[in-house]
Amino acid sequence: MTAETGASHASIRPVADPHGLSISGELDREVAPMLAGALAWAVRSGSGDIHLDLGGVTFIDVAAVRLIARTATELPTPRRLIADPLTPLASRLLHLMGWRLGPDRNLYVPLNGHDPPCSDLYGGRPIAPHDPAR
Repeated sequence: MTAETGASHASIRPVADPHGLSISGELDREVAPMLAGALAWAVRSGSGDIHLDLGGVTFIDVAAVRLIARTATELPTPRRLIADPLTPLASRLLHLMGWRLGPDRNLYVPLNGHDPPCSDLYGGRPIAPHDPAR
């Protein structure tokens, strides 16, 4: 799956082992429908964890981060979304929005009801899970 619309360019490829997606390029509103479809495919086509390789992402907007986080929150237990590698930009957006990566590179979203031990994205210091209601 590759999208080129206007100035945007993104490549989203399915990966068999480990099950998931390899994503590169610019993830913005023009690519959002393709990203949403690819994430839905990843959820439907497997029964285990979903691995996202975001190491080739050169730009990611908040809407794309929200799509990824929503996918993580909607996975039934014990399935997990594992983001590895993750670009510094995506890490920063996750941090600003209150979401965290655990030491195992699993994406932990505060609204999913889990309070795992998490690491700060900047330096691996233990942090308390963020509660957006506070």
